Amino acid sequence: MATSNTMEVHACAKKCADGPVTHNQAIVDGIKNKELPERRYKRGYDTSHLPEPVRAELKKAEESNPVASMTEAGLTLASIPLVAIAAVYAMGLVGASLPNPAATAAGVAFVYVLAATGIARQMRGLELMVHDASHLAWMRSKPWLNNMLANILVAVPVLSTVEAYWKSHRIHHGSFGSHLDPCRQRFADMGLEHLDLSTRWKIVKAVVAWLPEYNAAYYREIGSQSGRQWAYFAAWHISFMIAPGALLIALVGSTSAVDAIALATLAWVGFWMLPATTVLPVIRSIAESEEHDYAAGETEFDTTYTNDGWAHRLLIHPKNDAYHLVHHMFPNIPERRHRRVHKLLMKHDKRYQASLQRERVLGRA
Repeated sequence: MATSNTMEVHACAKKCADGPVTHNQAIVDGIKNKELPERRYKRGYDTSHLPEPVRAELKKAEESNPVASMTEAGLTLASIPLVAIAAVYAMGLVGASLPNPAATAAGVAFVYVLAATGIARQMRGLELMVHDASHLAWMRSKPWLNNMLANILVAVPVLSTVEAYWKSHRIHHGSFGSHLDPCRQRFADMGLEHLDLSTRWKIVKAVVAWLPEYNAAYYREIGSQSGRQWAYFAAWHISFMIAPGALLIALVGSTSAVDAIALATLAWVGFWMLPATTVLPVIRSIAESEEHDYAAGETEFDTTYTNDGWAHRLLIHPKNDAYHLVHHMFPNIPERRHRRVHKLLMKHDKRYQASLQRERVLGRA
């Protein structure tokens, strides 16, 4: 019988609370950081003080809706080639309207950077939907179908699978704050707790410095070095991006099949691979660095952030990822309801109102 991912979180959390845990993949890179705590942080929060109608609404928010999840995934995926097509069209307009080569080059580069940033933001959205599916938020009653649908629609396109992602992510929840927590290990390796992030320039320097090691650690943790995962990735993109793109180019441009395939492949490199390997890691590393401050307290509640500034919602934390405290306290609630739950708790819960919250990117609470 299939085991619920969320049940595994609670089981792992209980085991960690009782004492040190031994797990085959507890430390994903095989290295134990002896300076970090042996035991899991306590949760530090419950809902017993809330009015019954609020608790009932929180329970209702846990309901999965596979149609809504698949629709959101499809729209997010479709937005990426649409942005690419719009960018190519805009580049053509820029090239035809600006007076000299230097101005044209600058205009085209500006359009491309905007498009690449928008595409990377949507790719981050796909990654967050993999995260959501790993908690069975798509279809809790049928884990195998939950994982299969999410793999096809959101995981494989970003070089992941729900199953591989969950192997690492379950440890983050179940062993939160301990030496087993891969997120805390990554923060320690980055020296995040000791970085000076008081100005925009210092933030830029910090991100540039931590990015190579962070990016390698992220893809190790989600199993992206697997040959099978790369094969899935290649097959998906050939089938759903390059082949349809080549067909569109052949029909609209009246080009040969070889030229159409070459142009579609070039467009895929420019509008998928380049944003995925340049802009997306920056967005992801900033986003994940904002989720927790392990030195801010001794419980999961006291060390988890809500990032609710305009830049967070617009770019850094799409798909309601900004409300990370809601996710850690209520891991069964799908991310598309996190903002609504955040507002509910801000209205009715004084303890939640006093939790870690910020509006400036990488600012301190």
